[in-house]
Amino acid sequence: MRYIVIVFLLLVAIYLMSFAKYNWSKKNRTATIGVVLLMLVSIALPLVVMFANRG
Repeated sequence: MRYIVIVFLLLVAIYLMSFAKYNWSKKNRTATIGVVLLMLVSIALPLVVMFANRG
């Protein structure tokens, strides 16, 4: 089950990075930074919860 969640998180990360790349090409740096931060939090938080709660 964890592997399915990890694959889903990677798909979300790919989508968010493509949106960040689009914003970067349109010279919208603030949105790019926001999307990258959102991506990092949306990946890190579920992984920390999943692997810290092994019991």
